[in-house]
Amino acid sequence: MSSTGIDLESVISTAREQLRLWNVAAASVTVVKDNEVLFADGLGMRDGESLPADRDTLFPIASCTKAFTATALALLATEGKLDFDCPVREYIPDFRLNDAYATDHLTIRDFLSHRSGLPRHEFAWYGTGFTRPELMKHLKDLPLNAPIRYRWQYSNFNYLIAGALIEAVSGMPFEEFLDSRLLKPIGMTSSKVYNSDFLAVENKALPYDCAEEYTLGESVRIPYYSSPAEDAEGRVGDPTAAAGCIASNAGDMARWLMFNLNRGKNGEEQLVREDLMDLISTVHMFLGEGGGAFGPERSSESYGLGWSIYQYRGRKMVEHGGNINGFTSTTAWLPGENIGVFVSVNRNVCMIADAIAHSVIDALIGETGTDWYAKMLKYNKDMYENVKAVLKSFGGEPVPGTTYSHPLEDYAGEYEAPGYRRVLILLAEGELSVDFNHFFAPLGHHHYDIFATRGPLGEFPSGLPLEFGTGTTGKIETVTIRLGTEKDLAPIVFRKKEA
Repeated sequence: MSSTGIDLESVISTAREQLRLWNVAAASVTVVKDNEVLFADGLGMRDGESLPADRDTLFPIASCTKAFTATALALLATEGKLDFDCPVREYIPDFRLNDAYATDHLTIRDFLSHRSGLPRHEFAWYGTGFTRPELMKHLKDLPLNAPIRYRWQYSNFNYLIAGALIEAVSGMPFEEFLDSRLLKPIGMTSSKVYNSDFLAVENKALPYDCAEEYTLGESVRIPYYSSPAEDAEGRVGDPTAAAGCIASNAGDMARWLMFNLNRGKNGEEQLVREDLMDLISTVHMFLGEGGGAFGPERSSESYGLGWSIYQYRGRKMVEHGGNINGFTSTTAWLPGENIGVFVSVNRNVCMIADAIAHSVIDALIGETGTDWYAKMLKYNKDMYENVKAVLKSFGGEPVPGTTYSHPLEDYAGEYEAPGYRRVLILLAEGELSVDFNHFFAPLGHHHYDIFATRGPLGEFPSGLPLEFGTGTTGKIETVTIRLGTEKDLAPIVFRKKEA
C-alpha cells in the first residue's frame, strides 16, 4: 500500500499470472502518481528460465523513443537554437525530398507529427545497412503519396530527419546529444542509446517471438535487432536511432514519466520550457473518434509530436507504443490525474504490455469492469489474422494450372530501385530464393510470373508476392514488390541490372 492509499499488489499479481498465460517471459513495469513512484520493478524471468527481471533490467523501448526525440528538439528550442515552424531546409541546406514544394516548406513540427506526406518506406532502411547520411540522401528518391499536412502517415523516416536536424543544430551526434543533454540531466543514467552499449550490459531482457508465425503460443528466442551500418568501435549507432534507439528500465522510466508530468521540470530546474512541453502533447493531427480495439474506453485518437493523444474514460491520455525485434512497450500518462505508467515485455508484437498498462491505470482512477487481458488477447489474434489476410490479398488466390513464362535461370539476377537496396534473386538446385536487405527466403511459384516467399522475409510473414515482368524484347526485366499498405502508395519496381 502506497502513501496515496492505492494497493497495486493484486494488479501486479494478476500481471505476473497473465505473463505466464500469454507465454511471455518478462516485463518491466513502472507506475508513478503525484510525484511518487508506486511501483518500479521487473516481473518474470528476463532469460525465460532462471534470471529474474528487476528494477534495473534493460528493455529496448523502440518507438517510445520518439517522444524523447521531440523533447530533445524542444530543449534546443528552449535555448533559442531552432524554431519548430521554420522549414527544415533552413537548418539542413542540402535536404531534399522527392517533391520540391515539400522540401521547401516542411517544418520539424510536420515531421514530428507524421504529416509530411512520406509513407513508411520501411524497407528502404530496415536491414539495408545504409548509413544515416546515405538514408538522408535517398529521401529524394522516395516518392511521397500525399500532399503535406493532408494525411497522418506513421513513418520512421520522419524521425530520421528529426535526428539529422538535432545533429545539424547541436553539432553533436544524435545519440550523444540525447544522452548528455536529456537523459543524464533528468537522472536516466542506466539507459542506453547505442545498441552496442545495451548489448554489453549483463542485466538485460532477452528477445522472444512466437515459435509459430503470427500466433500467441510457445515463445522462441530470436536475435536482438541491429543494423549492419552500426560500428561500435567508431561509435556509429543505428541510422534511425531517433525513431527508436533507447533501452531503459523501470527505474529510469519513472524519472521520464515524472519529467513529463512536471512539464519539463527536473527537480527545481526548468530544463524545457513549459509551453514547449505542452506543444509536444497537443493535438496536431486528428485520426478519428473511435478507439478501435481500445474502445469505448479509449477514443478521440490524435497525434502530437512523438506522442499519441486520446480521451480515456473522459480524461486526457498521452501515450506511445514501441515494437522492435522481440520487445513490445507502451508509455502512458494522464496529466489531469498526475499518473504515469510504463510497461515493456520481451515478446514481439504482444499486446499484453497495453493490457497491463490499462489495468494499472484503471486501478489508479478507480474504474472497473474492463478485462483488458481478454480485450487485448482478442485484438492481438485479430491483428495477426488481419496481417495474413492483407498479405494474401497482395497476390490474390493462386490460379491453378498456370506456369511461369521463362526458364528459372532467366529470373535470377540483381534488381535495383532508387532509394532501396538491391533485390537478389538466386537459383540453386532448381529453386528460386530472394536475398533482400540481409534477409533471405525461398520462393515458390504462386501463379503466372508471380512467385511468393515461403518463410518470413524480415518483418514480412510468409507469402509476400514478387511479380516479375518482361520488357519489349521479351526478357525478364523487372520484379515488382508491394512493400507498404498506405493509400496511393505504388508497389516498388526493381529493374534488372545488366550482367
